[in-house]
Amino acid sequence: MNTGFELGAPSYRSGPETIFDNTDGVNYYFSTLSPTEEWIDSFAFIADEISGFEQINGFEFHYCSLFQDVTGDSIAAEFRFYEDNPGFMEPTGWTDPIAGTIQNAACTYLLPGLPGDTSGTGLSCWFINVDLMCGFECTLPQEESPGGGNTSYNGFGWMMQDPTGGMDTGPYLGSRIHQTTPGYGTRDLFELMDLTFVGSEWQGTYFFGGDPKAEAIFDLILFGDGIPDTDVINPDVPNTGDVLCLGSDVEFRSGATVTWALDDLGGTAIFPSAAYAMLVGKNGSSAGFGSLAGPGTTLLVDPGSLVTPPTPLVMAGIVPSVTTPSLPGLPPTIWAQAMGFNGGIGAGNAAEASNALRHNN
Repeated sequence: MNTGFELGAPSYRSGPETIFDNTDGVNYYFSTLSPTEEWIDSFAFIADEISGFEQINGFEFHYCSLFQDVTGDSIAAEFRFYEDNPGFMEPTGWTDPIAGTIQNAACTYLLPGLPGDTSGTGLSCWFINVDLMCGFECTLPQEESPGGGNTSYNGFGWMMQDPTGGMDTGPYLGSRIHQTTPGYGTRDLFELMDLTFVGSEWQGTYFFGGDPKAEAIFDLILFGDGIPDTDVINPDVPNTGDVLCLGSDVEFRSGATVTWALDDLGGTAIFPSAAYAMLVGKNGSSAGFGSLAGPGTTLLVDPGSLVTPPTPLVMAGIVPSVTTPSLPGLPPTIWAQAMGFNGGIGAGNAAEASNALRHNN
């Protein structure tokens, strides 16, 4: 999301684990939607996290376009992830006559500059990879009961359009031809919302009726970090110095040894601060605790809950990292955050700050 659209072979930083994939099966068709329509599909996550949530750090979607696009940058897409998609109704809070809210999505991503038909043959199809790592992650609930249920489904909403507003672009459709492992929580139906109909945007539940060749399941792959019970926490309002990306190799819980390391954001390994160190505490907040660490930074670890005397933990190496000892008796949550310091490691001297990592025990 920071680098914009890049044409070429995908080079992933998101992942490395695939946490949802409904692309199994042979693709036969795609379908187009008008620029005022949103199609909301279903998926689910298995209930296997202490927190009850799953975190997406990247996704891949597939679409085709009939729109002649010489420059290869004329299509706009907007995608939304919803905390629920009960089916046969709109997601909770999509329209709210009291609060006046619409499209109450957990996360929304606007992607301009995508290609239409660049082949000159009348049709081009594309696989697009979106990297959400380091500031754009999306956290969604896992299923409430094993095996799923109406309240256990999440939703993924599609809106795509070309400059003319024509119905020329839309997603690949799934099928059961040679399918062996469908995406968890997929259903052969989708909700159709239309912004044209103010006050009655939900137009109903639709399917294509073509099983097994054309299902109302749209190609989507979701990626996550694969580290159980560990969440990336970004500041609600990022500051100018909130530019570091912190990750870990395993979950940090009683008896575990974890390595926290900064990502070099593309292999450049350029870290301008004089020194790097970690703050580790029992509590934290995405709202932050002001700029106590330094101007332009957001402190996400509660300074009154620090558990690592001497504090902070110094990070070393060309790509700064630190490895903890094996610790017994950890609290229910551990919050970790990295800072880059100038003028000595200490309060008020941080010039760079990372996201926080919340480890659940």
